[in-house]
Amino acid sequence: MPRWALAGLLLAFIVPGLFGHDLWPQDATGFGRMWTMAHGTASDWLLQNVAGAPELQGGPLPYWFGALLIRAGGAAVGEVNAAAAANLVWIPLAALALWIAVYRLARRDEAQPVVGAFGGQAKRSDYARLLADIAVLVMVGTLGVLLRLHQTQSDGASVAIVALALLATSLVEWRWAPAAILAGLCSGALALTLGPVPATGLLLGCAGAFCSALLARGAQAQPLARRLAAAGAASALLLGAAALGAGVWPLAAALLCGRDAALGYFDAWRAAQPLGWPGADGGAWLLRTGAWFLWPLWPLAAWASYAWRTNIRAAHLARPLLVLAGLGLSMLVTMPLDERALVLLIPPLAVLAAFGATTLRRALDNVIDWFAMAVFSLALAFFWGYYAAMQTGAPKAMAASVARLVPGYTPHVQAISVVLALAAAIVWIQLIAWRVLRRPRVLWRGPMLAAAGVTVLWITAVLLFLPTVNYLFSYRGFAIEVAAQLNARGLGSGCVQAHRIPPAERAMLAYYGRIRFGNETTPETCRFALHREARRSALDEDPPPGLRGAWELSWEGRRRVHPDERWRIWTRAD
Repeated sequence: MPRWALAGLLLAFIVPGLFGHDLWPQDATGFGRMWTMAHGTASDWLLQNVAGAPELQGGPLPYWFGALLIRAGGAAVGEVNAAAAANLVWIPLAALALWIAVYRLARRDEAQPVVGAFGGQAKRSDYARLLADIAVLVMVGTLGVLLRLHQTQSDGASVAIVALALLATSLVEWRWAPAAILAGLCSGALALTLGPVPATGLLLGCAGAFCSALLARGAQAQPLARRLAAAGAASALLLGAAALGAGVWPLAAALLCGRDAALGYFDAWRAAQPLGWPGADGGAWLLRTGAWFLWPLWPLAAWASYAWRTNIRAAHLARPLLVLAGLGLSMLVTMPLDERALVLLIPPLAVLAAFGATTLRRALDNVIDWFAMAVFSLALAFFWGYYAAMQTGAPKAMAASVARLVPGYTPHVQAISVVLALAAAIVWIQLIAWRVLRRPRVLWRGPMLAAAGVTVLWITAVLLFLPTVNYLFSYRGFAIEVAAQLNARGLGSGCVQAHRIPPAERAMLAYYGRIRFGNETTPETCRFALHREARRSALDEDPPPGLRGAWELSWEGRRRVHPDERWRIWTRAD
């Protein structure tokens, strides 16, 4: 595939949706960590919190990077945009590491295709570039990456870290000691991103890959004793580098925040990450969600394992399989299961899928092409149909469903967005015509159609529906209204006690309304309290904790888009 086409597709996938949107609940918790760090003290950087509420999920590494971007460019481009720009680093880093890893694995002798009887086979470097391109394309074309890699969460960093670990496993024959250190640092970085359980899984997978490579009979034709020594040394380097990387955070917290504060935080942090095997519900969720989230990676990876079954110990299969096994085991003992664990499986599955795509039979390859064209074309028509209904009121059924979803919204046409969305649709139509009329025989055809379909859908959704999604999920106007009510009652520079407010909403209110919530780890007496009640939950209407009669209700309001929520301001009685 031409380099400019691959780079352009990757850029088109990354940029849309990163900028120009308000904070949404799925983004707000991650942004809240970054924003709190960027405007806080050393304690905020090391003992994670969202506007004063302790945050006990995952580690701080990606949020440190986002906070640095906010401090560096927040004033120029906006703090939300500066935080989102982190994915302009993580996603290209993941794609580059994955490309190099597959390129190196595909150049090995055992990964080469069968040589034709009369010659004419591809050059080794061309074949390796082809597979590396396919790996990046299938990663971009994975359905689950659409939202997860466009949020201010840890997913972009997680994919980049695992891709770098796969790159390290491909470097064993070059310099096993630096490669082991890189893999260990990646495991430590994952501990600082998602916690110790996923990091242990990555460490075990990388250790298995290094040991299998160094213990192989043909490993530089060395005696068994030397191979055992090298495997032991590589394992020690892996473990030492991982411990060094993961230990930076608790050590810095103990030194800069105080031993007692650090111990209290990390005790709560460990308790918030329980271990356990998934039950029937967890297994059903895994099968149901993983089937679409990891499409089309898992069928291609499964086919690769079957097609290369006689050579399953080869490096290009064994190493990603071992990393996949380690991450899969860590996922199964992580409670509760969520999509963050599935994101980690994308890089090793992409490596396997690349080798599987080159062994597909012609009929099956055509089926995958037609499936991609049909699904993405129908989805594109679905998007345009709902956009037309939102603007014109016809068809009435579609327009009524939009009105129920976003009550009170007044649609308006943004000419530039419509023109760009039409251009994306035309590009997709041209790709379909290229596939149907020319019938190209290039091996990257199917992965490119999948990646282009996902990208076109994402661009269309962002261009046509971003104002609508902002109206539905943004707390900008409501936060300003709440802040005005608090200031009218004499808040000034005082604090507000948050009562039953989830971290995402707390972050959006703090950012847009500039409301200073009380720190829950070091309680302070706040004159006002803000209470959120959802009718669909079991929350009651009691005032904030304290002596009975100590609080007086002074304001009550609702968000027009979510009438099932009720917000109250309580004032502490004198």
